[in-house]
Amino acid sequence: MRISYLFMPLLSFMVLTQPLAAQAAVGEPTDQGNEAMPNAMSHIMVAPNIDIQNIRDPFLSSFEKNRIEEAKRFKNRRQLPENKRKREVLEFFDLSTLKLVATYKKAGGEWVASVQDSTGKAYTVRRGNYIGKRGGRIEKIDGQTIYLVEQTINPAGEIVDRQVTLTMAEVNDNL
Repeated sequence: MRISYLFMPLLSFMVLTQPLAAQAAVGEPTDQGNEAMPNAMSHIMVAPNIDIQNIRDPFLSSFEKNRIEEAKRFKNRRQLPENKRKREVLEFFDLSTLKLVATYKKAGGEWVASVQDSTGKAYTVRRGNYIGKRGGRIEKIDGQTIYLVEQTINPAGEIVDRQVTLTMAEVNDNL
């Protein structure tokens, strides 16, 4: 058994040196006419072009992405001009709870309207007043309708104008 321990290092030396000699012989042409191994640099791989600006972040969940977009829309909401002024009384009511009761023309030719809230209290409004929680500005009043323009934010986060009407026909249909 002691003899095998003595021959073990000699055996391992012979095994390790044999592949080195074989590798040296492979790279050189032999007598049989074999060619040398091809150059390893000829097989270099090129990385694909990646659009870094539009790549999806794998660590960002869809919930977080929606929150970021919502924050951008909220930032635009602060830019709305209605938020920089003092709110009028009728801006605390939802537009669907307000009813157009009457419209009439004053002596100077200006149209004025009477709007009633859900409790029955009436308010007089004219062109330029604001109505509704979304800050709709009265642009025009005629015999049957109040025309409002609300500035809202679309899903892309842009501020857009939306026209809304409040008509007296809705009140007359319920009577």
